[in-house]
Amino acid sequence: MVAAPVASAHGSYRHCTTSASLFAANNPDFRVAIPLGYSGSQITATCYLTNGDSGRGVRVLQRALNKCYSAGLAVDGVFGDRTEAALRRAQRATGATVDGEYGPNTLKHIGWPAYRTSTGQFVHCYKWSNIQWALV
Repeated sequence: MVAAPVASAHGSYRHCTTSASLFAANNPDFRVAIPLGYSGSQITATCYLTNGDSGRGVRVLQRALNKCYSAGLAVDGVFGDRTEAALRRAQRATGATVDGEYGPNTLKHIGWPAYRTSTGQFVHCYKWSNIQWALV
């Protein structure tokens, strides 16, 4: 007897395999890196990261958790138990669904560190609502 495959809780699961710099606070000098994935050939912020994932999207998330939530993670691009625990703390602190997975709900709730393009200096952690979907 063969078991049926487990359905994904995320529908058509898209890994956050890349990232991009976006404008923050209507200021073209403030840039924020966000994990992104692909839906066909279109880039999308509707992507997921879970324990066991790795890559550029994970590094961006780890940097955000470190800068905005003092997580103290190694920015190694590996979503392990420490990254999951730090993400759960950030989710709890911001009112996101606490599931230890990064996805659209977490994207909208947690803070993202913005840096000045001109100097590289940290400015502030911004919510998704203050980030403009314009690739820099």
